[in-house]
Amino acid sequence: MQEKPRLLFVDDEERVINLLRMMFRSDYEVHTATSGLQALEIIASHRIDVIVSDQRMPEMLGIELLSEVRKLSPATMRILLTGYSDLSAIVGSVNDGEVFRFINKPWEQDEIKAIIADAAEAARATAEVASLPMEALAPASGFGELPELLVLDDSQGHRQAMMQILGTDYTVHGASSIPEALKILEQHNIGVIVSEAQVGGSDTGELLHILKQHYPSITTVMLTNSADADLVIKLINSAQIFRFATKPIRASVFQLSVSAAMKEHHRFRGSPALTRRHRVATSREPQNKALLVSVMRSLSNWRTRLLRLSKPSIDEKQKRGRPQ
Repeated sequence: MQEKPRLLFVDDEERVINLLRMMFRSDYEVHTATSGLQALEIIASHRIDVIVSDQRMPEMLGIELLSEVRKLSPATMRILLTGYSDLSAIVGSVNDGEVFRFINKPWEQDEIKAIIADAAEAARATAEVASLPMEALAPASGFGELPELLVLDDSQGHRQAMMQILGTDYTVHGASSIPEALKILEQHNIGVIVSEAQVGGSDTGELLHILKQHYPSITTVMLTNSADADLVIKLINSAQIFRFATKPIRASVFQLSVSAAMKEHHRFRGSPALTRRHRVATSREPQNKALLVSVMRSLSNWRTRLLRLSKPSIDEKQKRGRPQ
């Protein structure tokens, strides 16, 4: 009989963790802690599949705890509980702790149960590869092209400035609209997308959600400002944004965020199973079905092109088959 997945709930309020324990104890092995330090002791002595932490705790904030857990137990899936108001905490939870989901308090029971079940499944499926160092996950051979960058921003000045910052290290393409971005995706091996939260008055969440569903190895760096808090929350949960860069952009910090995103893309290429740790819900009905059709057409053409590039020619196969 397979053992139950192991959960760790962390909150400085006893009533909260008692409630969570009662909700999940029938299907999971539940551990609880009322402080970040206590949680780290549990992480050090037990294999924990999923940690769910409150953000606002007196001795150690949730984002600080999840950042430490990421170092100590990289296979543990990380979920943050907090309110919508603190944008810096939200952004920090992604950039430092790489959270799987963000859950608003008070939560809905069906939602939190579904999220934790998804996280536990992903943790069990990827436990071995998630703990491997990056150098052990060599990119899959055969693509024939180095991954490139796409910058999606409808401001020509901002777009060109970002492309200039990144152009010394990567091949960078710029797009001012979603249709333009789709053409670039179709024609180039894009590994990382740097995107505004809104382009042309519309948020880019639907595009990023569809991409993450159907081509999860693409990683995204999202540009945000203080007015984007609600949108940021939505994007964390629906599109698995890998990093957030706040405006105004600081070149050195921005470069580090993009570099981390590209390294993660290489990890995904080296071990595609890791993308399960960043998957999005498949039950969401697309609001823009025309966009879905356009994205799927671009991805289909893109995959066909990559397959053609990676497929060895008959001559190469014959050469490899000849005795030396």
